Amino acid sequence: MATAEQVQEKLGVKLRGVQREGPGIPIEVLKVQVAEVSPSLLLDVDVRASGEVWRVSLKYTGQEASLVSGDLADETVEYLALLARTHLFEWWHTKDTEKASKRMGVRLE
Repeated sequence: MATAEQVQEKLGVKLRGVQREGPGIPIEVLKVQVAEVSPSLLLDVDVRASGEVWRVSLKYTGQEASLVSGDLADETVEYLALLARTHLFEWWHTKDTEKASKRMGVRLE
């Protein structure tokens, strides 16, 4: 099983920086912290969008959490980054209207 530090290092390389989703507002990933890898995978991601800085908690269980149960092959890390990126954009677009999304993020600035 990969350690939290290993996941944080490899995933951070793939996620940090400006992320774009079509013509919408870009999200800049500032920092990735891995709080837990088993039994669930818990990521705390600091992002900047529209001049605001937020910490977003992404929790993965079951099959998604099992992605880090073996080697952290490049394709596994790429998939996990894609999954996290997708969820960050989904969170950004729904944080003001969905209760579950609202609970995932805390505004830092």
